[in-house]
Amino acid sequence: MFNLPSLRLGRLFGIPLEINPTWLIIFVLVATSLSFAYFPGEFPDRAPAVNVLSGIITALLFFASIVAHELSHSLVARTGGIKVEKVTLFMFGGVAQMEEEPTSPVREFVMALAGPLASFVLAALFYLGYVVFAAAGISDVVWAPFQYLAFINFFVALFNLLPGFPLDGGRVLRAILWGITGDQLKATLWASRAGQFIGYTMVALAVLGVLGGSLDLIWFGLIGWFIAMIAEGSYRQQLLKATLEGVRVGSVMSPDPVIAPGAITLDRLAEEYFLGGRHSRYPVEVGGSVVGLVSLSDVKRVPRDEWATTTVDEVTDRDLARLLVDESAPAESVFSRLSATEPGALLVVRDGRLVGIITRADLVSRIRRASL
Repeated sequence: MFNLPSLRLGRLFGIPLEINPTWLIIFVLVATSLSFAYFPGEFPDRAPAVNVLSGIITALLFFASIVAHELSHSLVARTGGIKVEKVTLFMFGGVAQMEEEPTSPVREFVMALAGPLASFVLAALFYLGYVVFAAAGISDVVWAPFQYLAFINFFVALFNLLPGFPLDGGRVLRAILWGITGDQLKATLWASRAGQFIGYTMVALAVLGVLGGSLDLIWFGLIGWFIAMIAEGSYRQQLLKATLEGVRVGSVMSPDPVIAPGAITLDRLAEEYFLGGRHSRYPVEVGGSVVGLVSLSDVKRVPRDEWATTTVDEVTDRDLARLLVDESAPAESVFSRLSATEPGALLVVRDGRLVGIITRADLVSRIRRASL
């Protein structure tokens, strides 16, 4: 679900802004709750159409606030030389995707606090707007969204300061522990455990609430579960980084891979390579040059009765910009490129010549050997 392609909206301060399709779910829920529950409850004499319009505008301003929160992290990161790839809104909020982690506890501390600080500032500005407009006798249609946005931004800031990874407060905790111990991996472990505790506590409270008849807490439990899962994954990611630090792709790859000719048919490929061999993907050669990668899933997309007349070259993935990696590249840098939504294998080259192939299994095997 979260691997769905995101929609690029544009750039802010040179940073790409995207919306994941899952964001539409939470946007509809927030807008609906505001339109048919919050505003009608606070202002029962309003026309329903006014409440719906207020709900939609307030929801949009709320998510604009989330973007501002994430951009504050990104802009501080950029001042430290860290490249920010994009900011994405999705079901559980927003995330700033960066090429690398902070290189010092001080930098992490500052980056982590930037988001909550931005939310506190927004809360103050919205509250000021609410007070000014209300005191001036302007219609509640104008000041009511400001009142709500002041509260919600203040809550977002406080919630993010909870001391558990991956929340901003968890990053602050990791920075402090990292500075004290000098061990980033150990600091990540403790901050991640704190995040899991917070997440599972939220899930437990949600379950108790639902059993007591409060269905509103279901979303609270989902957020808790998400925090717990990300916290666990964050430690595994840091462990991966520590294990593969200084390791190059060339020392992890499988050398001298078997190459499939692009001119043979798919039925021959299936019989002689996939059935007769031990791999699920092969580099493909056409005219003496490697042109791409073919996988078993590529073959399965072709109807079985067409295998005898379809060549390997016709189904080969030729996106070499995505498939090639130099043997001198850090092994850690290719892990994300070998995820389930990516090719699953990369072609390793030396001076433009194929010398090996690397899969996620190669990296996992290296990690397991290092942990023995």
